[in-house]
Amino acid sequence: MKFLFLILLYFISYDFYYGQIDSVKKIKIDSLKLILEKDSIHTYRFKKLRPYIDIDRRNSFSNKNPNDISGLQLGVIVNEYHTFGFGLYTISKYANNFNPINSVYKVNQFGYANIFYEYFLVNKKYFQIKLPFEIGIGGFNAQLKDSVAFIQKTSSIIFPIGAGFKFIVKPIKWAGISSMIGYRYIYKKETFLNYDGLYYSIGLWLDFRQIYRDIKYYKIQKRNYKRQVNNIL
Repeated sequence: MKFLFLILLYFISYDFYYGQIDSVKKIKIDSLKLILEKDSIHTYRFKKLRPYIDIDRRNSFSNKNPNDISGLQLGVIVNEYHTFGFGLYTISKYANNFNPINSVYKVNQFGYANIFYEYFLVNKKYFQIKLPFEIGIGGFNAQLKDSVAFIQKTSSIIFPIGAGFKFIVKPIKWAGISSMIGYRYIYKKETFLNYDGLYYSIGLWLDFRQIYRDIKYYKIQKRNYKRQVNNIL
């Protein structure tokens, strides 16, 4: 009888002891889980200001008067719905702009700087629509010619104004396709400089902020959490 009592006491003590250990482990794991949740909230937190960069290639709809222009935009996104910035644009070296557009003149240099604003008309997880507006100042130089050769150079200041629609489709949260259609008007004195008109652009869209966030959370924070849990177990 005494032997049976000792065996029963052993199993009760065993269960109590390891039950206490399991309870301590659970408390530690729950604490690590709270830390992970706090870190993830901080990693994916809302930011009022974040940087914006765009490599822009604008292609003309007109084959008779090619005016493809490339540029770089830098700015800041405010409260996820407003983008402010400036851009630098020039004739694309991969287009036909440097060829004589007609028998009267040839544009050798063309460029301008602008300030722009974009409003997020639609800002969903997989789809965005923006309304871009811009105004700038720049210049150009060209060669006028007679029926034989180029004989005279001319240059002038220009004032480009533009607006349009920009569409972004995101099959995954950090990558997608960006396309744009817009209209550019350029105020100038020379009537032969015909770079007004509709244009379009299409390219790859990447959210480097989201890429950084995912790497930080999944590759660093969550991996450290799993390693610490395994050490406890």
